[in-house]
Amino acid sequence: MAEPTPTQLYDDEALQRLRAVADMVSSGWSPGQAAVRVHSRSDDPAGVPEPRPVTMGDPESLARVAVHFDVPGLHHAIESGFALGEFEDVVDGWLMPALARLGAAWRDGRVSVAEEHFVSASVQRHLAVLFDQTPRQPGGPRVLLGLARGSRHELGVLAFAIALRRTGVDVVYLGGDVPTEAWLSAVGSRRPAAVVLAVPSPDDVLATREVVEAVTGHDQDLPIMVGGSHQDEIERDVIRLGHEIAPAARRMTDALLAKI
Repeated sequence: MAEPTPTQLYDDEALQRLRAVADMVSSGWSPGQAAVRVHSRSDDPAGVPEPRPVTMGDPESLARVAVHFDVPGLHHAIESGFALGEFEDVVDGWLMPALARLGAAWRDGRVSVAEEHFVSASVQRHLAVLFDQTPRQPGGPRVLLGLARGSRHELGVLAFAIALRRTGVDVVYLGGDVPTEAWLSAVGSRRPAAVVLAVPSPDDVLATREVVEAVTGHDQDLPIMVGGSHQDEIERDVIRLGHEIAPAARRMTDALLAKI
């Protein structure tokens, strides 16, 4: 009998939870926090999205090397994972599913808090290096991208910044925990074609609404786009990006280029 694939090792309900965790990680949550959040709402089927199949690589690799802080194994897993294909395919097809499995392993007690943070921090460092290595696009439409005050979950928004830069957008990445006044200052000095905010948790909704209101008051014609698990809670004056990084980056770039 053939060995089951990693996806076949999970029942439908577990796959739905993993998909939800992957969506939240792509929004910026840590895998452990996302797993706890999804597990707490798993009694509500409407709150758990349909699963998206893993399309490449080994989705268990990050959870496996987290155990006992396997530093060489973690380095190999990250390097091998990002070498599977184009960045956008890897993020949606391997990285987010692998981080979802890491979150599930943390919730099930197979991985400790420290081990989960050990992997997440390494992934964020790798994404930061990739962002710096991706050529800037000074001739493309300029976009300010980051998080509102108090929000520090950067994995998803940083991956999105890389994907945007690769499509020809002049990305100015502001990072996490950016005060509203700093957003206004950046908008005034950089004169962007658009602003992008992520809303990874319910705690980020009010601060994000504050930024949206302030930026809209400064320039009501400036497009503001939001992503993240709680993007639907930003009801006014925004364009929602959805929950998959590669398609969202393509749609946004096409819209910006059409205005030039």
